[in-house]
Amino acid sequence: MIHRIAATPQATVRVRVGGQYRLDPGGSLVTFRTRHLFGLGVTSGTLAVVGGEITIDPAIPHATVTATISAASFSSGNRARDRDVCSPRFLHAGQYPHITFRAGTLTQADGRWTLAGELTVRQISSPVTLAIDSVEPAGAGFRVRATTRIDRYALGVTAARGLAARHLEVDLAVIAEPWSPQR
Repeated sequence: MIHRIAATPQATVRVRVGGQYRLDPGGSLVTFRTRHLFGLGVTSGTLAVVGGEITIDPAIPHATVTATISAASFSSGNRARDRDVCSPRFLHAGQYPHITFRAGTLTQADGRWTLAGELTVRQISSPVTLAIDSVEPAGAGFRVRATTRIDRYALGVTAARGLAARHLEVDLAVIAEPWSPQR
């Protein structure tokens, strides 16, 4: 079954709906932008998606999404900063190796789809809503691009207040491939 999704007011895309999909770590990436040096500089970087699943029920419509991101994969192009962010001051990647996103509420309003869920960092969870920017066919599966804004203070990551910005602008690009879990 093919379903039309108005991802943005300017574009409508077609994707298969219904079924179970697995995130392809090799084709999926989280990128971020934030400010540092009291708001004077811009920092950007990436985090690796290590796995996840999407289950779509077209009858509702409903999508259950889980995604796992490697905290230790934080990369901004500055080794000292990357070590600091992975340290206990920020992400504490040694003790909390994964950042997780879980969602189940897929809604459409004003021609846009959103996916509401919960982001967990260092065992602290906070609500996050992804704005679905595009959905495109990719082989037997699909590619999704989405954006969100994350408040790191709400997730307990409060080191370097003032020096490092409170909010991160996040872009996600994930590829989902069909799969059937073994029973």
